[in-house]
Amino acid sequence: GVECVELDLSQTKLSLSLITQLKQDLIDHRFILFRNQTLSGQLQVDISNALGAVQSTFYKHPASPHPDIFRVSNDPSQGCQNVGRSGWHIDGTFQPRPFQYQTMYFP
Repeated sequence: GVECVELDLSQTKLSLSLITQLKQDLIDHRFILFRNQTLSGQLQVDISNALGAVQSTFYKHPASPHPDIFRVSNDPSQGCQNVGRSGWHIDGTFQPRPFQYQTMYFP
């Protein structure tokens, strides 16, 4: 993995060159960490769509900031519980063509 420093995604234009660089960094490092970000649900979906077509989740939690964001929490009022009970997993591996990218946001 790699940490991206001094890039505020909420203040950065999602240009083709930025998305191309992010995709290459993901190929090279498999994981990119952006610390101290403040993202709206819409911005997270916009970033995800720039990487590839968003696969919307099957469950919409009322506390989710966007219909295409699957919100997970140990508090049932804040998100879905008992997700990945068998340990770490990669979402979408059950599909004929698994996801290329996955974005996560931990405010």
